[in-house]
Amino acid sequence: MQLIEVGEIVNTHALKGEVKLNPWTDAPEVLEQFDTLYTKEGKAFSVEGVRYHKASVLLKLSGVNTVEAAEAMRGMVLYADRADFGELPEQTWFVTDLIGLTVIEKEQKLGVLTDVFSTGSNDVYVVKREGKRDLLIPALKSVIDEVNLVEKVMMVTLPEGLDDEV
Repeated sequence: MQLIEVGEIVNTHALKGEVKLNPWTDAPEVLEQFDTLYTKEGKAFSVEGVRYHKASVLLKLSGVNTVEAAEAMRGMVLYADRADFGELPEQTWFVTDLIGLTVIEKEQKLGVLTDVFSTGSNDVYVVKREGKRDLLIPALKSVIDEVNLVEKVMMVTLPEGLDDEV
């Protein structure tokens, strides 16, 4: 089993053990498909309910039946089994698979992808470079030519002026 982070418990909700999860996924509704979520240590919780409140997801987990039990989980990261996600759409990857890829443009190594963040309109890939500032690459089809997870490389064509330090 390979675990993928899905979010962090940030608070309790009501008195019957619901927890408020800050989801780390582009589509929080994906949480509805999971029967089981896990802690980092591998402790399993059956998902008894999923509902939404503002930007958070409210979860009812098995064995968490009081506000005190829910409070004890605050700050905990929850994980799902990678196999439970099913097939990802084409040109979609798990962030965990992208971290560490070597980023190349025209056979020149630009650096290593170290982080991904969302701007609302698209994701941005942070590429760590030796002796230069980090390069921020928009995750757009017009920029990302190929992602090869087997060879651990990402081929890109940078827009004009994106990398003025070349």
